[in-house]
Amino acid sequence: MKGALAFEWTKLWTVRSTPWSLFAAALLTAGVAAVVGVSAQASAENGFDTARPAPHTVADALTLGQLAVVVTATLAVTGEYASGSIRTTLHSVPVRGRMLIGKAAVVTGVLGAAGLCLSAIGTASAAPLMGETGSFTTADAVGSALGTGAYLAGLALLATGLGTVFRSTAGTITAMIMLLMAVPQLTQIAGIDWLETAGDFLPSAAGVVLMTQDTDPYGVGPAALVLAAWGLAALNGGYMTLRRRDA
Repeated sequence: MKGALAFEWTKLWTVRSTPWSLFAAALLTAGVAAVVGVSAQASAENGFDTARPAPHTVADALTLGQLAVVVTATLAVTGEYASGSIRTTLHSVPVRGRMLIGKAAVVTGVLGAAGLCLSAIGTASAAPLMGETGSFTTADAVGSALGTGAYLAGLALLATGLGTVFRSTAGTITAMIMLLMAVPQLTQIAGIDWLETAGDFLPSAAGVVLMTQDTDPYGVGPAALVLAAWGLAALNGGYMTLRRRDA
C-alpha cells in the first residue's frame, strides 16, 4: 500500500491539470466570495439583515469553485483510461482493490487539504468587504475550514468512484454536475414534499451543513455520514466495475 500511495501521488502531481485546476478553484472561490461579500454589505446598508460569519460565504463561493475540484478528481481516474496508461497502473499495482484505495486516498487527501486552503481564501476575500456584517470568531473560521475540507474530500471520493464506473471524463463530470447542481434545483422547484426531503440528503446539501455548521435539516455529524455514504457507494461501484471489466 505504501508503494501504491507513492505511485498515485507521483502521477497526480506530474500532470499539469492538477495545479491548474486547483488554481482555477482558488480564483473562482476568491472571486465569488468577493461578490457575495459586496452584495451582503450593500443589502445591509439598505436595511436588510444579511449578517453572517464571513467564513460561511465559502458555501456560496464554492458553487463554481467545486467544479474545478471535481475536474481534478475526475481526471485522476479518467485521464488514465483516455491515455491507456491505466494498463501500466494495473501492471504496477495488480491488486485492483489496492490500486483503487490508493488512488482514492491520495486524491481525497489532496482535495481535502485544498478545501482548507479554499476556505481561508474565500474568508480573506469576503471579510474585508462585509465589514461588521461578516464578523466571525476563530471557532467559526476553523469549523468552516474543516467542513469545507470534509466536503471536498467527499466530492473527491465520489468523483473517483464515478470515474472508475464511467471511465469517461465527459460522462463523469456530467454526472457530478447533475448530482451537485441540477438535481438539487429540481427538488426545490418541484414543490413536492417528499422530493424536497430527498434533496436534503444530496451531497451538496450535506456540504452546506458542513461548511456553515448549520443544524437544519440535520447537524454536522449526520451531514458527514450522508457525504461518506455517497462517496463509499460510488467507490464500491467503481471497485465492482474494475473487477469485472478489463482495462
